[in-house]
Amino acid sequence: MYTLGIETFLVVVRAQSFSKAAAELHLAQTTISQRLKVLEQEIGLTLINRGKGVKNIQLTQAGEEFLKLAEQWSFIWQEAKLLQAHGPKLSLVVGAVDSINTCVMPPVYRALNKHPVPFKLQIHTSHSTELYFEIEKRQVDVAFVLRDLVHPHVTVTKYFSSPMVVLRLASPSRQGNAFIRPEALNPDRELFMPWGREFQTWHEHWWGSLNPPRVRLDSANLLFSLLQEADQWAIVPKVVAAAITCRSNYSIDYLTNPPPAYTCYKLTHKHSTSFTQKALAIFDQYFQAKEQAMQDSENTM
Repeated sequence: MYTLGIETFLVVVRAQSFSKAAAELHLAQTTISQRLKVLEQEIGLTLINRGKGVKNIQLTQAGEEFLKLAEQWSFIWQEAKLLQAHGPKLSLVVGAVDSINTCVMPPVYRALNKHPVPFKLQIHTSHSTELYFEIEKRQVDVAFVLRDLVHPHVTVTKYFSSPMVVLRLASPSRQGNAFIRPEALNPDRELFMPWGREFQTWHEHWWGSLNPPRVRLDSANLLFSLLQEADQWAIVPKVVAAAITCRSNYSIDYLTNPPPAYTCYKLTHKHSTSFTQKALAIFDQYFQAKEQAMQDSENTM
């Protein structure tokens, strides 16, 4: 079977354009066309309707059926490449948004690093929308994002939710676990992080859209570095706040009218390899152990 032709066919279908596929593969468009022509000659079928002025590609009926076979072939080919590259060793490429990689997953990563069976781990930080495409292209094996989107080859599952809380410096008069009305918080002293569209809508309801926050951040590490004055505050997921209060002197308070919960979605490819599935099962076990340990800690407080 013509390997390059099948790989090129899948990229063209995903990109819906010869020119976009050529750009993605860093090839000339004529090379893309030639590869597809050779593939069609080998299998004796016309896969794509070609016509002048057609911007998006159109599969023939045979092309639609062959697409299923090509995806199965890609799955088997990935299995073979993993076996060749790593042998029986488990490996996992994890992608996540900044807040999850910084504050949620480190205990899981540390546990995986100590796993008794050799475990090759790669960690990648990116934005939610970008991670969907990286899963689809098999650049990462599993991703953790804050948006539930529809992609043809990506399986999306809700992984966990966490309520949003107010994080401030602790003091003798402020030990946390109080309930605060949103209007009681001074918007001029907020360190704002964009936690998604629903959070943005909630935030605008209480403080308006015409007066944007004075300080806007996109990094959890930066947030904790700047939250150093008694009257400053930030609204963060409780799971994020809990991670930092273990290391620093912060208090966690609750809102009487809270925003929607912080929800993390897990992304995997619909045709994950058996090696990836085994690695993911181990990852999930360590994550569940971390969640249980955190729950036990809260129950004893």
